[in-house]
Amino acid sequence: MKRDLLLLVGIISAFLVIGGVLIVTRSLPEEHARDFRSLSAGNLTLDSQIIVIREPTPDDNTYIYAINEAAKEALYIAMNDTRVQQMLDQAKGKAVTIAAVQPTLLRTLSGESIHSSGGQVLITVNWQVVDGKAYSDSADFSSLEGKKGESHQQIWNVIVNMDREQVTSISESKRVIEETLQRNLVYAGMNMFMPGTVVVDAGTTIRWFNDSNVPHNVVGPFRTDPESTGIIDSGFIERGRSWQYTFEESGVFEYLCTIHIEEGMKGTIIVN
Repeated sequence: MKRDLLLLVGIISAFLVIGGVLIVTRSLPEEHARDFRSLSAGNLTLDSQIIVIREPTPDDNTYIYAINEAAKEALYIAMNDTRVQQMLDQAKGKAVTIAAVQPTLLRTLSGESIHSSGGQVLITVNWQVVDGKAYSDSADFSSLEGKKGESHQQIWNVIVNMDREQVTSISESKRVIEETLQRNLVYAGMNMFMPGTVVVDAGTTIRWFNDSNVPHNVVGPFRTDPESTGIIDSGFIERGRSWQYTFEESGVFEYLCTIHIEEGMKGTIIVN
């Protein structure tokens, strides 16, 4: 018993001595915590700026962008890949979003750029079907009400080795949402708005309903004439919730979900 007590006293004494040494030499982890610096406050800063490479036109509904200059390089490598070119050929006539989202670009205090060799490009193709027919133009809700709507999304995840300047892998996923279309209601499904483009009269109240498992928002410019533009912003619309807006003037509201823009989640309201 006495031997065990002496052993315990010895262990406690050793801990006290070690703790004292750490305190005196300022070697405790808590002492070093004050030296932590975030990327923006230390030697590195995050370099992120959206670079729009192509905007949609009436003849080619393709939107291409990169989050920084390094991601732009990864984009060009991917676009030169034969498999990617074949996928884009198959997607002609549909809404295509090509987003170069990796690598992350860092800058040192001296201005030097640093990034990994791994690039990532997301290619998303969206199209809609109403009562079994392709829906690519705009229609009013009275002609859509009660019909079966389908929104399809095909996503290719393209991984790029920037050192070798080649695509190393391509994976594919698909999504489909199906709803019975209702008057003055836009479904915010799993990263898709349905219907995508509709025509309404001035004074109409449109409601966006989030029936997916993740939050969405509705953000974009409402152009009432060439010189007058206002920004509409719904804030986050949580799962199972809705948000509505009344369009008092004629114009065009082109909106998107800022959380899922890389997957082409966008829509248009044309107000007569």
